[in-house]
Amino acid sequence: MYVGRDFDPSDNGESERYTLDFVNDLQAGDTIVSATWTCEVAAKSAADDVDAASRIAGAAVYLGTKTTQRVSGMVPGVTYCLTATIVTTMSDTISLWSHVECKEPA
Repeated sequence: MYVGRDFDPSDNGESERYTLDFVNDLQAGDTIVSATWTCEVAAKSAADDVDAASRIAGAAVYLGTKTTQRVSGMVPGVTYCLTATIVTTMSDTISLWSHVECKEPA
């Protein structure tokens, strides 16, 4: 499910952590037991990145209702779709996604 807003743009060369919060998607008493992130070129992107999946750096972390992932090496002009998929103690699998655009530093 789309989270309803895009991440702030990233400058070329940055390595940043992105966080998605599943607070509205977890049932009472349910918690996150694993989180996996993916990075793809968004359909609305003006440019392409054949190595988009490799922009995920390291393992995802999760605490409470949130999961965080470091993303690095994005290509200027590309809009990425970052998707976090969690598995919960109640055996639910839930995904959230948002876009982030990479720009050249001003």
